[in-house]
Amino acid sequence: MAQGSMTTDKKSKWYHGICGLGPNFAIFNTSPDWVDKSLPAGNTPQRLASKIDWGFLLTGKYIIYSINLVWLIMAIGVYLVFPYDYEVSKHWDAAFGEWIAVRALLNVSLVLMYYGYWHMGLYWFGWSHRPFNPNQAEAYRWSKLIHNIWYSTLGAIQWTFWEAMMLNCYATGRMPYVSDQELLDFPMRGMLHVVGWTIAVPLYREVQFYFAHRLIHIRALYTYVHSVHHRNTDIEPFSGLCMHPVEHLYYFTSMAPSLYFCTTPFAFVWNGIHLIIAPGASHSGYEDHIDSDQHHYLHHRYFECNYGTTSFPLDSLFGTFRENLSTKSKEYHGNADGVGTKTAATLDRKATLLDAPEWDQLIFNLIFCIFSPALLTLALVNGSQLTRMDCHVLTSMVVLGPMVGAMLLVLLKSWTKHSSKRHSESMLRRAFYPFHKDGIPSSILHIVLGVAMGVVPAYHLIHMTLAQPGQGFYSQVLEPSLS
Repeated sequence: MAQGSMTTDKKSKWYHGICGLGPNFAIFNTSPDWVDKSLPAGNTPQRLASKIDWGFLLTGKYIIYSINLVWLIMAIGVYLVFPYDYEVSKHWDAAFGEWIAVRALLNVSLVLMYYGYWHMGLYWFGWSHRPFNPNQAEAYRWSKLIHNIWYSTLGAIQWTFWEAMMLNCYATGRMPYVSDQELLDFPMRGMLHVVGWTIAVPLYREVQFYFAHRLIHIRALYTYVHSVHHRNTDIEPFSGLCMHPVEHLYYFTSMAPSLYFCTTPFAFVWNGIHLIIAPGASHSGYEDHIDSDQHHYLHHRYFECNYGTTSFPLDSLFGTFRENLSTKSKEYHGNADGVGTKTAATLDRKATLLDAPEWDQLIFNLIFCIFSPALLTLALVNGSQLTRMDCHVLTSMVVLGPMVGAMLLVLLKSWTKHSSKRHSESMLRRAFYPFHKDGIPSSILHIVLGVAMGVVPAYHLIHMTLAQPGQGFYSQVLEPSLS
């Protein structure tokens, strides 16, 4: 995730810290200022600021003085060198299919090259020297790397289909947008528009990430979806985008600003590059480089903590913040137990493609990773004139189906193991973990915001793509309310 943690020393030159670079413009072997290098990696107590530094965030300094600037340069390059083809995207035919294939190759190449750079620099060439796991060299496995690359590749391909749907909506008038020509016709307003959304997109992502992330930690969704990402208790760069395809579906809903506001397509491209590239180095497993993220490493190590990022102290607000690798955290107020070193290593070995899925996971994958996406693809390619009800049913199957299916499967599996009446209540508690011990107001808040930010945008985009022009959410709800 985007880390707005880099600040500039008033005595230093203005260019010090640009792109998050360390002293002498170092990328590797440089740690955040708060890290105590006399302690083992990950053991320095990290503190979240009690107040948000709005000046640092809203002026865009957090982009200039962090690795966000690298991703922004990448987004500008992709937008200019590989522009969207609005004419070919009007119809889901062979020409658009060819464009989608080329775009998928571009996105996959970006992910493999960027993540590969960080992985090789850290794990092959040893450009940094402080891994969070002191036994990192012994724990390195090719089967884990292949597992992570496979799921990361699926993520880049899925994002391409999100691009295709949004581009089709732009081209067919389903979704309005601010064209590049309009920006040039009104340069001052255009510049403010571009700069404003460039700043806003990563900030929205950080807030959305917390609530959408907590939602998929509900036991049912965690079991069948998010657990793939958490097979990595000792993370490495490719683990960042290593997610179950259903989690990719909910992860990419962070593109909501482009869906609910009339923005330039560049804002959408910037959002997409941020989504597929940002998780790489922050999942590095090392403390000493410009995008190190102890906060998120602890989340993978202990699971039920540090759901968000360090820019917004949401974890402190909701009692889910853990400050370092110590199993006796003074800051954490959640209900989860710590994960021991041996348990973490055992869980990490599950990151492999060699193990056969259990019967319930196989059923879930067949329905929601193959059958539902295939129906959606056929509906788009065949140009079927779906009724309004058909559009909602198919969209619900793709977006809401995994949530309902996961809940039913986890209850069914629990019932087969604990069929007595005495276990009925415990089944429900297990299904809604980790919210089963939270207060009702907190649980409702997290679930409502998690669904609103992490699920609803996927529903609206897919439905808008399936429905006839003028029948999507933007035309039916947003446009009338703005007029």
